[in-house]
Amino acid sequence: MVAEPVQATVETITHVYDLSLNFLSNQRDYISQNEYVDKVLALNPFSSTSSPQPKLINTKGNSRYLSFFNERYFSKKKVVLYSSILTIGIGIYSFKKMRGNGVGFKVGEKKPNAENISVKRRVPKLYNGARRDLILVIGSPTEPLTRLIALDFEKRGFIVYLTIIDEKDLKYVESNLITDDLNYLNLNNSYSFELQLTKFQKFLNTPVVPFSGAKPHNLRLKGCVFTPSLYFPIGPIENITVASWAKILERYHVILKLLSSGLISLARQQQPHSKVIVISSNILSSLNLPYHAPETFYQKSIQNLFASLSREISQHNISVTQVKLGNLNISNGAASKRISTPSPSLSTANLIQSEIRGWDDDMKDLYGESFSKSQYKSNPIKNYSRGAAGGLGVIRGGGSNLRDLYHQLFDLLYPKDESKLNPTTVFCGTGARTYDWISSLLPGDFLTWLLT
Repeated sequence: MVAEPVQATVETITHVYDLSLNFLSNQRDYISQNEYVDKVLALNPFSSTSSPQPKLINTKGNSRYLSFFNERYFSKKKVVLYSSILTIGIGIYSFKKMRGNGVGFKVGEKKPNAENISVKRRVPKLYNGARRDLILVIGSPTEPLTRLIALDFEKRGFIVYLTIIDEKDLKYVESNLITDDLNYLNLNNSYSFELQLTKFQKFLNTPVVPFSGAKPHNLRLKGCVFTPSLYFPIGPIENITVASWAKILERYHVILKLLSSGLISLARQQQPHSKVIVISSNILSSLNLPYHAPETFYQKSIQNLFASLSREISQHNISVTQVKLGNLNISNGAASKRISTPSPSLSTANLIQSEIRGWDDDMKDLYGESFSKSQYKSNPIKNYSRGAAGGLGVIRGGGSNLRDLYHQLFDLLYPKDESKLNPTTVFCGTGARTYDWISSLLPGDFLTWLLT
């Protein structure tokens, strides 16, 4: 059903392109055959023909310019050649422009072709219809984006295992049932991550019988997906509590413990090897925004860690891919129409007031004015990249569709060529690549002046 309107759109664009090309070609022929062309081109100053030069009046200071502007005209063949090149260039540009705007994709998003649109991204099953491929989602179930990713994996046919990292995650899962089809890897009740991963590996090596009468088969760990943390404290570094820093370090510590306790070995034992994917928020951390040190520290530490890991284990044919996120709209479309949202300036003012209200008098005197100024100057960036609450849901409904992230993850788990490694870095969401490019191109002093 989807392919029919897409095909119709492509045919319409092709028809418009052909009409435009015919019109431009007719105009080119008309101009090149018109008797007035020679008269107009006689004024051309760049001709290289050997026509006799007119006699110039030797006036003071203008002989050089007179000789320059009295060169003869181009040949008619050059006119036809240049007109053809111009026509083809305009035609190609018009076709690409109409194709980009006619199908309905946003500027800056990856525009899939008709083949990709019609492809249904579903996990392949065994001949008896049983599921085999398993995905391990490493993140907190309290994070909205983590839950959404896990649910999408399950709907596409994966056997999903979601980690429970601490007591807070356990209480959330017990009181808020996400779905009956999700499974959990409980890391909270164990002092040894290595022990839990060993049990998980034995589970994968044990044949399972999906239903009565079916042949047993082994499950296959297709990938390990590290989902992002999106909520961080803001404010001056010296005003952030030790407890807040400890929580951030604990998040990072969990990833280090998993990597050092056998997760890489578990991925290596799968055939083909499991994919390792880490998702991280990119815009604010790439710009090193002031008063966002906790997020910058955490995200850059994650990115540097997995960049080193990718270079170490690529020789073992294990893909490690970083998905750097830009602006993704995870808000409910129907709800956003019913609920009126405040303007960006009002949201920023409320954020500043609520944050400064908890500071002591010394911090207010030292950083109050600078913090307010910085928040207002970076407001367009933050509205472009995330919502007022700190998540990826945006205030004004902008950003790429979350489905783009789902498709990106699925394509990384099931690449067209399994023999090749996935790219080490991919971008998803509006602004992800742009701000990464800006941060690497512009001088640091200029960014400091711009953001403070």
